[in-house]
Amino acid sequence: MRRALALATLLAGMSCVRSARPDAEPRLEVSEISARLPSKVADREGWSRDLEHAFELDRLPVDLEHVCSVIAVVDQESGFQANPVVPNLAAIARKEIEAKARAYGPLAHPVLTSVLSEKAPGAKLTFDQRLSAVRTEADLDRLYRDLIDEEVRRFPPAVVVAGKLRDKNPITTAGSMQVSVRFAEEHARRIDRDPDGVRDELYTRQGGLLYGAARLFAGAAEQESLYRFADYNAGEFSSRNAAFQEQLGQLTGSKLALDGDLLAYAPYREDTESMRALNKLDPALARDARLEKSARFEDTTAWRTVKTAWEKKYGRPAPYARLPEVKLKSPKLSRELSTAWFARAVQRRYDDCLKRSP
Repeated sequence: MRRALALATLLAGMSCVRSARPDAEPRLEVSEISARLPSKVADREGWSRDLEHAFELDRLPVDLEHVCSVIAVVDQESGFQANPVVPNLAAIARKEIEAKARAYGPLAHPVLTSVLSEKAPGAKLTFDQRLSAVRTEADLDRLYRDLIDEEVRRFPPAVVVAGKLRDKNPITTAGSMQVSVRFAEEHARRIDRDPDGVRDELYTRQGGLLYGAARLFAGAAEQESLYRFADYNAGEFSSRNAAFQEQLGQLTGSKLALDGDLLAYAPYREDTESMRALNKLDPALARDARLEKSARFEDTTAWRTVKTAWEKKYGRPAPYARLPEVKLKSPKLSRELSTAWFARAVQRRYDDCLKRSP
């Protein structure tokens, strides 16, 4: 159990669909996609063909809006690198590991040192040596998986906790679009691909585009591009829900976090300020909040009640969306950033893509 605890500590420290519009737009050819890519992209035809193929598998239209949206996110997240290098990743990962280990007391460090001194079958380097050499998230991700497999092989009782440890893999986004691994695994099942191979697939050019494009166009169908980019960063329907929170707060006189989450997650709970405000407005509306992560929320009594009351009070249509107020947290970040910053940065790249002439 001490080994499992040390391994959990290690992992904790390692981290750092549907079409947007129903009306059809002209389909872009590979040469036209290539012309929309930033000038710095080396293998333009390769990226363009993989993007076209990803859209076909995702059943997304290969039109200007969809193409430029994906190009903008790829450019922002990785600069068109299928498996981007993270500056100082080895030092960042080790610092996080050591900080987590200290929280478990004096026994954690020697056990962790023992775990890292081992090797995977056939490997020349120890896990500690591999940790010192990691440059990309793929390196760190594969190190984690090899480490779990080796612990299970050496100590069969570890099988009991292996599943939970794998669920705690700190690499939660991956690839050229930094798409959610959990979403990618779910999408793989929907399109009859092997979810167990998703992590490795995400570090390829085609895999990153396939799952990233699907994630980008999940959620609200009529979303403006700025809010779609915000939702890619903060979660589906976050911009819509943030506007709902703002209007709910104005109606009830409550100061609410405009983060797009009416409920709290990890761990799940319903005693948030947003839920208290909803109960203050009408206790019967609270159960509707459980649909906040789906399009069906817009068909609920809670949605209609808040929107109608707000429009009556302010005499104008209630905004559908607003940028969520979410701070970005990651050991990889050297300065304070937010979802709003991300959305605006991607929007600028999207606008640049639209301006590039074929």
